[in-house]
Amino acid sequence: MKIGMMNNPRFDLCAEIAWAKKNGFDYLDLTLEPPAVQPGKIKIPEVKRALQDYNLGIVGHTAYYLPIASPYDTLRRAALEEMNRALQVFAEIGAPTVTVHPDKSIPFSLSPKEILQKNLQSLEEILRLAEPLGLRILIENMDRTFNTVEQIQEALGRMSQLGFHLDVGHANLNVERNRTGQFLQAFRERLFHVHFSDNFGKSEDLHLPLGAGNIPWPKIIGLLKDSGYDGTITLEVFSADRRYLLFSRDKVRGLWGS
Repeated sequence: MKIGMMNNPRFDLCAEIAWAKKNGFDYLDLTLEPPAVQPGKIKIPEVKRALQDYNLGIVGHTAYYLPIASPYDTLRRAALEEMNRALQVFAEIGAPTVTVHPDKSIPFSLSPKEILQKNLQSLEEILRLAEPLGLRILIENMDRTFNTVEQIQEALGRMSQLGFHLDVGHANLNVERNRTGQFLQAFRERLFHVHFSDNFGKSEDLHLPLGAGNIPWPKIIGLLKDSGYDGTITLEVFSADRRYLLFSRDKVRGLWGS
């Protein structure tokens, strides 16, 4: 099992790489977003050198708000162009996987079925962009769209090269009970990456430190271990005080070791 952190896109990327290594993380979950870490702004040679100097791994993460299911096809095409720029950067830096987020779009303009189909159409186009770059695209379960086994199965069943990214925090939102167990049972063979953060359920994706919400972490980690998963786990703990991030790192290592 490898534990990673996500860079803050407001901070200098090379400084984030150095901080991740200094604080014992195994890799950086690199999100390419404004204002400081968008494809046109980062200096790729410097980033590659920093990753090599600090011997730090990397996985790719795209902006969650790209409108890949927009009812305006011009906006959807622009989102795919932005996605392609990100994929080019990830390939050059050496990320093996890249997470893409389904777009919940505008429910007043499209029906749920139409939103699903728009997402699937864009995912197929993203896969075609990623294939010659040697990148594996992962689809992440979200809080409203693609938050059921059936919706995710429609994507994975239609696209054999698509991988699954399990977000345990999202699996706790807008549901009666956390869906992590359901997702593992259905998609374990397609699982390539995991995100951890805490919340209190309902609709608020709070990105709290582990133990600050109501997610039963001993049970969740037990389910992951029992499934045979031993890959990358990113802590999406977003706080100005990064001691909460380090506390969560230690909590995961303790629970995993026990």
